[in-house]
Amino acid sequence: MLKKILIGIAVLIALVFVIEIIALLRLKASLSSYATYWKQPQTGSFTYVTLGDSAAQGIGASKPENGYVGLIAKQLKQETGKKVRVVNLSVSGAKIDDVINKQLPQLKDYKPDVVTIEIGGNDVAGKYNSADFNKRFTKLASLLPKDTYVGNIPYFGGRIKHNPQAIDANKHIAIATKNNDLNLVDLQKITKERDSLRNYASDFFHPSNRGYQNWSDAYWEAIRPSLQ
Repeated sequence: MLKKILIGIAVLIALVFVIEIIALLRLKASLSSYATYWKQPQTGSFTYVTLGDSAAQGIGASKPENGYVGLIAKQLKQETGKKVRVVNLSVSGAKIDDVINKQLPQLKDYKPDVVTIEIGGNDVAGKYNSADFNKRFTKLASLLPKDTYVGNIPYFGGRIKHNPQAIDANKHIAIATKNNDLNLVDLQKITKERDSLRNYASDFFHPSNRGYQNWSDAYWEAIRPSLQ
């Protein structure tokens, strides 16, 4: 009897392992397919431009439009009654310098009605230096259009070692945002308040559909009043 139970447990563990591997492979494949999705030309009388990293691409969501950018676009359409053109300049793996050197120069080609950005997660994930982060984010903030909606670094639930670095980085983000007439979106606060394993994708880093809904809620709370 004990032998059968042990075999059953072993089979279950193996099955969970295989499912996790498949999920991780699908997530990796989505890096290319989601980027292709956002590069497709869009039209609309209301232009929404977003900058950032893989989260702006929607990596971890079941579909790219289920990421926070797609969810915000849907809300903008409902609120304004206009067709929304989404210009997603984000790139998976991007850091602050990538936004400054590669994404911001493209922004001049558009006349956005709303601009959002979330960046810095990849900067704190590696070797983190507080003074260097502050210097680079301060420069970025000075270059962003006035009233841009700037998301800070979310809460990682203690599962990621660099959460203390994220808290420190968020102090710099808050100051730079305030000093440059930008709108701070507190992703750290809402993701901490609503923390759950269900908020994470298979890599336990990127948000799931549920996690991105939380991000969208935080952005929308800041964006909606400006549309009235």
